Amino acid sequence: EAQFNLGLLYANGEGGLTKDADKAVAFFRKAAIQENADAQNNLGVMYQIGEGVPQNNAQAVEWYTKAAAQGNADAQANLDTME
Repeated sequence: EAQFNLGLLYANGEGGLTKDADKAVAFFRKAAIQENADAQNNLGVMYQIGEGVPQNNAQAVEWYTKAAAQGNADAQANLDTME
């Protein structure tokens, strides 16, 4: 949870941190690997828009699918936009 939250802070440039998409992706990835559905969804977003990582819809769908399987409503909605 803390890694996900730190990713959010870097993604939005909040909490006294400078906005840094690369660091946001790194923290989202750490949390996503640990099955954090919110981080998986946000990592999917980063891949979909190409922020902090090269734009890659296949990777976006992979992360959205993992989050959606855990019941993450945002990921389920994001998957619908990818089809």
